[in-house]
Formats: sequence, C-alpha cells, structure tokens
Amino acid sequence: MKFLINPFERIAGWQALFIGIAVMTLTAIVGKINHVAFDGVLDVHAGATFDFKTSFSMQAIDFLVLFLTMWLAGVCFSKSRLRAIDVAGTMALARAPMLLLVIVCFLPVTPVGLYDIPRMIIFGLICIPFYVWMIALMYNAYSVSCHLKGSRAVLSFIGALVVAEIVSKLILIFLLSSMFTNTPKNDINTISLTANTALVVDSLSIRQKTENVVNAFEQGDFDAITVYFDDTMKTKLSSNMLQMTWVQINFTFGKFEKADMDSLKETRIDNHDVIDVPMIFAKEKRTLRLAFNSEGKISGLFFI
Repeated sequence: MKFLINPFERIAGWQALFIGIAVMTLTAIVGKINHVAFDGVLDVHAGATFDFKTSFSMQAIDFLVLFLTMWLAGVCFSKSRLRAIDVAGTMALARAPMLLLVIVCFLPVTPVGLYDIPRMIIFGLICIPFYVWMIALMYNAYSVSCHLKGSRAVLSFIGALVVAEIVSKLILIFLLSSMFTNTPKNDINTISLTANTALVVDSLSIRQKTENVVNAFEQGDFDAITVYFDDTMKTKLSSNMLQMTWVQINFTFGKFEKADMDSLKETRIDNHDVIDVPMIFAKEKRTLRLAFNSEGKISGLFFI
C-alpha cells in the first residue's frame, strides 16, 4: 500500500523519468482516442476533440511546468542540495494515475456533450480518487526529491502546485487559441479600436454587428467584439474571458468551421432584440445567441 503512494524511495532519477515519460506517452495516446484532455496540471476534461499533436503537447506542458515549479520551490525552501533529475523523474512518475483514468474511460462514462449532465456527474465522481492519488504521489515526490518534511513541505507544495496549475493553464490557452483562431486580417473594412469606433458602431444595424462579431470570433479579434458590449457586459466579460470561452468551446465541440448566416433567427424577448446564429464546429453544432438592448448594444452573449 505504501508503495502505491510513495514509490520514490525505490524509484527515482532517470529510471523514474523513463517510466514516467512512457506512461505519459500512453496517456496521451489513449486520451486522444477517448477524447479525454489534460489541459492543465490539475485539469481533466472529457468529450474534447483534438489531434495527437495537441494531446502530446498537453502532456509535455503539464509535466514541464510541474517539474520546473516544484524544482524552483525546492531550491527556495529546501536546505539540502537538490538533483533536478530526481525532481523530474518523480514528478513524471507521479502522473501515472491519469493513465488508469483514461483506460477506465473506455467504459461509457464520458460525457457526449455539454449537456450530458448524468455522465458529467459520473465522470466527475470517477475522477476524484485518481486526483487524490495523483496529488498524494506529487506531494511524496516533492517531499522525497526536495528533502522537505512537515508544514514547510506542505505549504510550499500547495503554493507550487497552485502556481503550476495557473501557469500551465495560461500556456495551453495561448497555444490552443492560436490553433482555434485565424490571424486577424489587415482589411480596410475591419473595425479597429480608434476614437471614431463608437460612431461607426452606432451606425450599424444589429445584423451587421452580429456579422462582425462572428467574423471577430473566427479571426480571434476578441477586443473587437467587446466594442459592441454595453457597460455591464464590458465589466463582466472581458476580451480575455471571451478568448478563454472560445478556446474551451472549440476544444469541446471541435474546431470552428463556419457560421450559417443564412439561417439567422431574430426574435424579441423581454425588450431585447435576440439573434441566434447557427455555428458549425467539427464535432457538433452550437448556437451563438446575442441579445441587443434598446440602444443596440450587446447585453447578453451565450453559446447554447
């Protein structure tokens, strides 16, 4: 039993690193097949659509960020001399439970869509023991390889793990956003954030604004989308949050292919003009819903 949560007194260094890399490679392969993504040191998402390159990239980034963060924490808080290979090897091996998790996902337990609530709950419950096991392994790997014990080890480990999660998430969002968006074009008709933008925006119809929002999503120009927001939306939904939402939607439903602008639906709901835009992704269709207030500004943006 002790070996399952702390094998690092017997296995460390290059041996642990080679085993860990082999396990992470298998995790990337099986995860791609089962549509299970590890988009962060502590993130597991089911039902995602991605290629093998993305799957391997996620594993590599998660490991490298975890290793570097834990090694730096060890350098800062340990009074002993550390071997980087020991930290790298033990941290690589500590991610082994994720391979067992993706193997379990050969069973019909992963959600098939965003609204597959029963399977989302089941998948979440299944993940818990694997998470606990992995974090226990990470802590013991940190404690053994960095020669730390007690509250000093616990607190520095928690801090390092939080930092690793944030950094890995930011890196993956940046990389994934470059995959799921096109480079904005320097078109003469593109609306830019200048002093005259407000005048240009006010002169557009809500249909024209909708078309520009869809084009901005496709091009990855999230600042251009917020131009159409009312004051409340600008406060609650920044361009960075929009980018994170777009990346997650592409990650879940496949890469965005096109919007069916010929099938727009316009309705009136609670004193708002609502436009629904069918959005076609690689895996399934979604609908972009924009709600415009009486001033013609966007007061609601949803993917349904």
